[in-house]
Amino acid sequence: MTRRCSISRETIRSSPGKTGKHDTLRGMEERSKEQSAGCSGRPRVALVHDWLNTKRGGAEHVLEVLADMFPEAPIYTLVYNPSKFHYPPERIHTSYLQKMPDILKQRNRYLLPLIPSAIESWDFSAYDVVISSSSAFAKNIVTPETTRHICYCHTPMRFVWDYWPRYLSQQRVGPLRRAYITRQTGKLRMWDFVGAQRVDRFLANSRTTRERIHKFYRRKADVIFPPVDTSSLVYTAPAGKRDYYVTLAVLTPYKKIDAAIEAFNVSGKKLTVIGDGPDRNRLQELAGDNIEFTGYISTKNKARMLTEAKGLLFPNVEDFGIAPVEAMASGTPVIAYNAGGARETVIEGETGIFFDQQTPAGINQAIERSESSRFNGSTLTNRARQFSTATFTEAIQSRVDEASHRP
Repeated sequence: MTRRCSISRETIRSSPGKTGKHDTLRGMEERSKEQSAGCSGRPRVALVHDWLNTKRGGAEHVLEVLADMFPEAPIYTLVYNPSKFHYPPERIHTSYLQKMPDILKQRNRYLLPLIPSAIESWDFSAYDVVISSSSAFAKNIVTPETTRHICYCHTPMRFVWDYWPRYLSQQRVGPLRRAYITRQTGKLRMWDFVGAQRVDRFLANSRTTRERIHKFYRRKADVIFPPVDTSSLVYTAPAGKRDYYVTLAVLTPYKKIDAAIEAFNVSGKKLTVIGDGPDRNRLQELAGDNIEFTGYISTKNKARMLTEAKGLLFPNVEDFGIAPVEAMASGTPVIAYNAGGARETVIEGETGIFFDQQTPAGINQAIERSESSRFNGSTLTNRARQFSTATFTEAIQSRVDEASHRP
């Protein structure tokens, strides 16, 4: 499938995304490098991610690993904030939404009516394989017949599918506005389904996600667990666990950190909340004096805090959930809600404890069970190694080789 070693005038003139204008000299040089990659026999790869503007979570870590795997691949994204992410500027190709006022880019829901046209505006004719890292829109790109599109799906678009009733109930609007939102969401749902049919191959980050891809898109998917940097979280046994628990997440409402806070408000035990996000102020107002917020911290500090903690609280439903694996890699057991991806990573009684109700009573009972259990550090770290970065990159490279018809 790798293309001939030639470059047409149209290829020189077509920009891979930034403004739609003809390339500058730098753009021509970038295209020359891409052509060279094709001539060397390597498939020409492009990466696509929903947006890189407000948060850093598991999906963004997956993109980082993909970017390291394919260092010559450009990264297409709807909007980009260089103060939050630090990719070389020449690798980033944004949509016209980048020109929108910052206040709109920080509140992505205001951009929803424009996203379909922005996502479908990019030209991928210069590439053999495009890998989209999609939690929402990235999979809906349009690729030419000769370009293979592999979608690594973190989740189908939650707020138009299974989370729609919850999302609608949270909107404090009148009946006319509610009717408008419902109608527009219906259109977005149809566009999302159609876009999913254009993907050549779906990869799911868990069996839970695979089931949801089949339910909402009627597509099959291979499961490749996301990469967890277990090497930076090597367990070293402390003199003894310190008297606190941790929870680790991007602070948004659906992460259910408020459920953990309510439980610790009741028990009085110490909880450290690692992470940041738009829900932080509300959560801090709910929290008692026994609960500390750190914001984002370095990998080194995160490893230390995870290693010394008595346990990791994981109170929400995730399609996979990297935090439990990071905790196990640090030799720390997980107290997790018994749903979603946690059931694929945590082993009851061996690497953690499950609870069935996201209530203070349910969470605190699970914590008491955890404190009366004995967990083995080697068992925890061995379990985490099954989700290593090396396993992920090998599986992804295999799919790219298949897509480009390479042995």
